[in-house]
Amino acid sequence: MVKKIVLSLIFLVVVAVAVVYVARNVLVARAVEAGSTYALGVETNLGSASLELGGGSLELSDLTVHNPEGFTADGFLSLRRGIMTVDVGSVLDNEVKVDSFVIDGITLNLEQIDRAGNFKVILDHIKRMNLSSSEESQTFHIGLIALRDINVTGSLSLMGKRVDRSFQLDNFALRDVGGDNGAKISELTATVVRSLITKALASRGNLPAGFAVNLEGLKQQAEDLKDEAVEQIGTEAAGKLKDLGGSLTGGKN
Repeated sequence: MVKKIVLSLIFLVVVAVAVVYVARNVLVARAVEAGSTYALGVETNLGSASLELGGGSLELSDLTVHNPEGFTADGFLSLRRGIMTVDVGSVLDNEVKVDSFVIDGITLNLEQIDRAGNFKVILDHIKRMNLSSSEESQTFHIGLIALRDINVTGSLSLMGKRVDRSFQLDNFALRDVGGDNGAKISELTATVVRSLITKALASRGNLPAGFAVNLEGLKQQAEDLKDEAVEQIGTEAAGKLKDLGGSLTGGKN
């Protein structure tokens, strides 16, 4: 009888821990979706969030950013997987210090139809928003955001004719994201997406001829973003990125 009671109690504890764990993951996923949707102005969905029981790391899987209305690609942006490693404390703390955030498997669909671009719609929305005034309570200070395996498709439709070109961007990193004040999820999303768009548009030779040439205000936005803390991965940083991203591929790179 006592043995049955003990086993029942153990079972109840295990169930309670599992419920709390799942609930935390759901809350994290909803926070990521809400912050990203707010920042970009389009629906954002996250496949799953997996928070380490101790709160020291967070894995995000299958993030999808929908295309703005009027564009035809299946989605604007997708991220296969991201792993965030917390330096001190927990991912659930109000102020989170992150050693690294490795994002792997990125697909970016840049689309221009006549004189309208999906990327410009996204950039214009980010520019209009005062992201620091959002109601999110958490702020992040991230030493390194590393982005790798970045696949870009540029689609240009003019006068009923369409040209598509696909290419791969070199891995790159963002350092000291959030600075002294920290950045909210919406601000982190905006920073990563702006950087990806800027890097992709800078690879003009890989895009269809005439892509993004005459879109009003885009040149000025590019000038405003040119001092973004984006660096090409050099030899030393590439080694660190390989170490950080090893867990994404089971140690195979």
